[in-house]
Amino acid sequence: MQFILIQFAIFLFYSFLGWVCETTFCSIAARKFINRGFLSGPFCPIYGFGAVIVLLLFSQFRNSLIELFVFSTIVTSALEYLTSFLLEKLFHLSLWDYSERNWNINGRICLRNSLLFGLMSVLMVQVIHPYVSRWLISLPVPVLVAGFIVLAVYFIADTAITVHALVEISREAGDRQMELDGLADLRNQYLESAQKERRRKRIQKLQKLYRRLSRAFPRMKSLRNPEAFRELLAQMRVSQAATRIKQHIDNIEKKD
Repeated sequence: MQFILIQFAIFLFYSFLGWVCETTFCSIAARKFINRGFLSGPFCPIYGFGAVIVLLLFSQFRNSLIELFVFSTIVTSALEYLTSFLLEKLFHLSLWDYSERNWNINGRICLRNSLLFGLMSVLMVQVIHPYVSRWLISLPVPVLVAGFIVLAVYFIADTAITVHALVEISREAGDRQMELDGLADLRNQYLESAQKERRRKRIQKLQKLYRRLSRAFPRMKSLRNPEAFRELLAQMRVSQAATRIKQHIDNIEKKD
């Protein structure tokens, strides 16, 4: 039981640490804060999964840095490729694209990132994790159980919200593609006014998630309906700008 709790704690810790690294790097490059996480909260699950896999499989190579680096590079690259593949198949979306970088495979992984993942894995196993491991083992089991329950509920809820947002993004892009293909008349026969109103409210509700995901993954694109997806994001940006202008005008009128 304690082993499972500790592995979950390790997953969350390195998911958070990965989020810190990704967010810091992207925020510095963009000169503004960007929540780089796949989830709304401060977690990048791919880093957590990668850390758990590397620690379970390759900790015995701690005294052989070359083997640790090579095996970690291969496994973490495979994990990134698999994640990109699943996102494409499940949501018809691509959140990153390395096609413009040298030595890439289908735009899903590239040599530079793979080498960085390998170096980060060596740093984790050799330097960071010994301290993390000792700290986690020192925690009482009741504390681990309480933390597991609270964080598991939060993590599951955050994941469900994000997955729902991705499904809605793909669905809205598909709806917009129907309009672009000249099927608006046929579509309107099946959509009553109440359905249109629900769709409008649904878009407004998800705009915050759309905006965060587009900032976190500027190369995000729809693989099924790319043109409609670009227009959808553009429309949301215009809508958000119009809302800000209206609020500014309302504030001026209140002051007068």
